[in-house]
Amino acid sequence: MQFLESNSYFRPSLWPTLFLIASLPILLWLGTWQLQRLEWKLGLVEQMEARLDAPAIAIEDVNPGVDDEFRRYRVSGTFDEATEFHWLATSETYGIGYLIFSPLTLEDGRKVIVNRGFVPSPLKEALDDRRGGREAFEAIARVPETPGALDATNDLAANIWFTRDIAAMAALAGGGRYLPIYLEKAGVVPEEVWPKPGAAKVTLVNNHLDYALTWYGLALVLVVIYLVFHRSQGRLGRPIE
Repeated sequence: MQFLESNSYFRPSLWPTLFLIASLPILLWLGTWQLQRLEWKLGLVEQMEARLDAPAIAIEDVNPGVDDEFRRYRVSGTFDEATEFHWLATSETYGIGYLIFSPLTLEDGRKVIVNRGFVPSPLKEALDDRRGGREAFEAIARVPETPGALDATNDLAANIWFTRDIAAMAALAGGGRYLPIYLEKAGVVPEEVWPKPGAAKVTLVNNHLDYALTWYGLALVLVVIYLVFHRSQGRLGRPIE
């Protein structure tokens, strides 16, 4: 500041100034937007933790929707033993493998897709090891994914899925009264039993603060480069001769 007070001359260059005027508000807006996303994500994490810690609800007594993500339910029904969908995943413990999604018919006739858990790649086709029939268990509601333009295309011939496209799975399973959410089976199974619920954990990534600091940092760097450029060109802090 003392330098600018004693050398107040400043003659801005046209194109660098126009670039600064156009770019600086965008960088500041992106940083602010990431802070807003941070606040939203922290609220989502708080909601998730509260719902996961709450007692399980009997799914027959309610009609779960997309607003009920992370709620815990008591579920009983019959798995379709002839239908599975294999979603490519990795586990910190077991390496590369698949999450096994299967249709489940609830006691009241409604249907829902269930993520039964993780199996390593060699067990992908070991259907006889996971013939379930009727089961009772606890599960967590999750919102399905809608495939985007940048998502890999599901390989239906090889039964390898890259998105949790529950609508597509339900259609391939023959359709019916499917819930708009899917369930992730919870609990612990013996070491020799597959699939393993929760072995490939899905977490909420929260990098918004890092992103906000990055955008604000770029804004600061842009201003510094702008001033340094003008100083080097004799347009800042150097009186007219």
